[in-house]
Amino acid sequence: MRVVGAALIADVSNSTPLYERVGAQVAFSRIRLRVEELRVQVCKAQGVFVHSKGDDILAFFQNADAAVKVAEIAIARQSEGALKVHAGVSWGNMLLLPSDLYGVPVNIASRLASLAKPHEVLVYGTCFKQLSRPVRETLREVDVLRLKGSTDGKVVYSHVAEDPSGRTANFISRPGKTIKSTDISLKHKTHVKWLTEGGELTFGRASDCDLVVSAPWVSRRHATISVVNGIVEFRDHSTLGSYLRMAQSTETVLRRTSVTLTGTGLISLGAPILQSTEAIIEFSLAGSE
Repeated sequence: MRVVGAALIADVSNSTPLYERVGAQVAFSRIRLRVEELRVQVCKAQGVFVHSKGDDILAFFQNADAAVKVAEIAIARQSEGALKVHAGVSWGNMLLLPSDLYGVPVNIASRLASLAKPHEVLVYGTCFKQLSRPVRETLREVDVLRLKGSTDGKVVYSHVAEDPSGRTANFISRPGKTIKSTDISLKHKTHVKWLTEGGELTFGRASDCDLVVSAPWVSRRHATISVVNGIVEFRDHSTLGSYLRMAQSTETVLRRTSVTLTGTGLISLGAPILQSTEAIIEFSLAGSE
């Protein structure tokens, strides 16, 4: 069904301390409870809870005010175990199915959710125009951003539940002038990507990721790899984590943290390498083969 409205993506973050303190099983249960609370909030506001996969939710609202208010309530909630929520909201034409939502606004909301800090919601300019004055007054302009899936740049607005100093200030691209250059190749099944100095690639289930990994346990925006001043950094953004094995080393798990990549190796998103063939990424730094 073709619809016009708001797409909301909210992501539960800061799970690493919880995993370390109470263990994987209890931590996962608490995260699922937080996701269920988000579902209830969406339904109370007469929104459509489309689905939840991993640590994020996707919802649709016919009313822009309702979408932003739900996001603001969600990020303000103080969960047990210091779990935090960050969210993105956009507006436009979409295709709503019984268990999914498609369209440019979904891609934009996903990107904004990944850019938002804990306890922050970022609202795209197309949605801001649909808001009532009282809701607009809860938001502050932070920058103009050109996102994948959009034809032009739009102003992005922010609401922060805690200290306003934690607000996203701007989205400044990495400088082009660097000390040295390092290239890395990344392969998932038949898809190969090259990353060079100053660049960044995203991995996940979302269609606007640079390398789409469609396994159901993979988060919409699971991880990123960047190259800065010759250093290749892998950063996990997910709840289930990423499993890394570099040449001649044992497998390690990363949850909401980063590591410097060297040589060659394998990365499995959301599951141990030997238990997953659908979410494995091979990497090789230039000159390592």
